[in-house]
Amino acid sequence: MNEVGNATLLQAEREARRSLDGDAIFEAAVKESGLGQYADPDIRERFDYLIGLFNAFGTIRESLYGVAAQQMKSVVMKRLQVARDWAEHPEILESEIVQPFFVIGNARAGTTFTQMILAMDEGHRTPRYRDVQHPSPPRGLDPEADLRALEEQGEYVDFITTQSPRMMSGHPYFDQRGETEAEDEYTYSLDLDLAYPLWYLKIPSLPQCLPPRDPVRAFEFFRDMLKQYQWKCPTRRWVGKGVIHQYIADPLLEVFPDMVGFWVHRKPEELVGSLLELLEIQYAPFNDGQYNVDPDAMVEQLCQGVDHILNCPAIDDPRMHHINFRDLVSDPAAVIAPIYEAHGIAFTDDYARKISQRMQDPAHRSDRYGKFEYSLDKYGLDGAELRRKFGAYCDRFEL
Repeated sequence: MNEVGNATLLQAEREARRSLDGDAIFEAAVKESGLGQYADPDIRERFDYLIGLFNAFGTIRESLYGVAAQQMKSVVMKRLQVARDWAEHPEILESEIVQPFFVIGNARAGTTFTQMILAMDEGHRTPRYRDVQHPSPPRGLDPEADLRALEEQGEYVDFITTQSPRMMSGHPYFDQRGETEAEDEYTYSLDLDLAYPLWYLKIPSLPQCLPPRDPVRAFEFFRDMLKQYQWKCPTRRWVGKGVIHQYIADPLLEVFPDMVGFWVHRKPEELVGSLLELLEIQYAPFNDGQYNVDPDAMVEQLCQGVDHILNCPAIDDPRMHHINFRDLVSDPAAVIAPIYEAHGIAFTDDYARKISQRMQDPAHRSDRYGKFEYSLDKYGLDGAELRRKFGAYCDRFEL
């Protein structure tokens, strides 16, 4: 590091640090929005819990605090705006969500690819970044607001990829900017019960994302947000995707009893290295030196998660369909068509053509921004040992 870099680092180390002031942020959000009547005790309790997650993880340099507090305040304001919309327009919540699709599986298991393919079918829709980050007014109500939402979310994606350039090879879907496919956690974390990163990348004390404390409530909120998104943009079928869903699959089935699940599985020796690399480029550039994921601890957490999955009744539910990652990326139509048939859904020739065209289009190659490089060796891990640790999982899903 040169002298300028050393001086900057030394200055940062000496700079005063502080924790998020939850009381001040919440009060500012209420005052600025003028929506205090919607700030009920439940919302405040969840917000306090959320602030606790951030403050337990780390602190923020004084020079970065203003931007961090502003971002947290904006999330609270958006939550209050949604509460207002539902109070003023109760008809929003009267619509139905019919036979939604849900893509389930670990990050780096091909879940976004599956989400993208399923959303291509006629009448299908998946939440986009512009929908999630700018839920009020919902898309279709105000054309000027729609345009601003798309532009602002595009700028936010540019901020992400500028701060962490390797995100483009790790997640090339970012080239859609504001139209990038959103994970379901992005939507339901607006209810302030988990620290989903895309809401908070300007807050250096951003912790790793934990599952919601009340999964049923989270999915009920997600269901209502889908109704918010479709209020002025009628939607025949929603395609959701969540990397936490596999750990809370029973509540997902409870809230969406007519759902169809596409549960994707990938060999652990392929998935773990890719996941650790993604976590590093997703968090470290934004954590201001506080990123601290331990590879061995992460593997143990994944093992515990696998134990939970293998003992979860949902894995044998006929609404859930288990998919091998390699089969999926080799021939998605051959994997998806039988699942459609099992649920009486037409797999049309037109849809098959769309999939074929997408798979042959060089503009949609997974390596269009360069191959995403990762290695188990970098993290001191061994592929054979991972196979042993995840042996029951590999056997159960024929990996």
